[in-house]
Amino acid sequence: MKSIAFAMSEHKLKEMLVFYNKKLCVNENMGYSPSAKKSRLVVHAWKQLGYPIIIKKIRALSIEEIAVAHDYNYVKGILNTKIKNGFGNKSLNVAKSLPWTTGSFFCAAVYAYVHKRNTFSPTSGFHHAGYNYANGFCTFCGLTIAAILLKRQCKAQHIGILDLDSHSGDGTTDTIYKTNSENFITHYSLGDYDIQKHNNTEWLENLPNLLRHTFAHCDLLFYQAGVDCHEDDPEVYSGHFTTEQMYMRDKLVYSTCSELKIPIVTNLAGGYQKPIQKIIDLHNLTAKAFQDS
Repeated sequence: MKSIAFAMSEHKLKEMLVFYNKKLCVNENMGYSPSAKKSRLVVHAWKQLGYPIIIKKIRALSIEEIAVAHDYNYVKGILNTKIKNGFGNKSLNVAKSLPWTTGSFFCAAVYAYVHKRNTFSPTSGFHHAGYNYANGFCTFCGLTIAAILLKRQCKAQHIGILDLDSHSGDGTTDTIYKTNSENFITHYSLGDYDIQKHNNTEWLENLPNLLRHTFAHCDLLFYQAGVDCHEDDPEVYSGHFTTEQMYMRDKLVYSTCSELKIPIVTNLAGGYQKPIQKIIDLHNLTAKAFQDS
């Protein structure tokens, strides 16, 4: 994987508002996916880049809050370790982390909506979780949860979800449909499209227009900046982007939404390269793109 230089920008660095608490991390080995433990590593890496990282407080969501997008008994069963989570186990540590991962994203969303500021939630494991099932390392769909709570608690009118993880956000679609939320959530998932090496340059060139046409009416954009769409990822499905294209992808998202005056809540989503430093390096590009946009 080619590297991109991280020279300090000539313009003033932007504060990165990161909604983080160590309680959202699970340090035990969860097998193939590193998502449960990479939050801490990414936040540390962003600090090491010299960017002004402001850690914002978060709170855990309640069962009732999580259940706005899921079956209540499913939520209760997961948190009581009676039902297998998205990692296929009944780990108590994973169960304890889930109200904090969803809480991180929701708190970041509220702040972004109220203050019209871009925010970051160093979380993963959302978009394959359906209304009453876990799947693909995902247990609760923090995206749909946050959108519904924002509408109910903050009177948000339209929420956009831009999911550029390599895989289809099938759980997001399921939770939106099962909660009758189609009228105020607009959802685009890269994994639903055939974006490969032969056409990814064209897709990137059209990305600003895609954002303008799809999300211009939204109060807020949830951005899943997944890095498993990199060409070297063992689980790449849609994308096959080079390192340079990954950087350009993020830069176009931030610059276009700035033009549209739409605040963004960014989270990490997927990435499966080994060693894990390769994943961290790609998440660093998201921070660089934010600074450079």
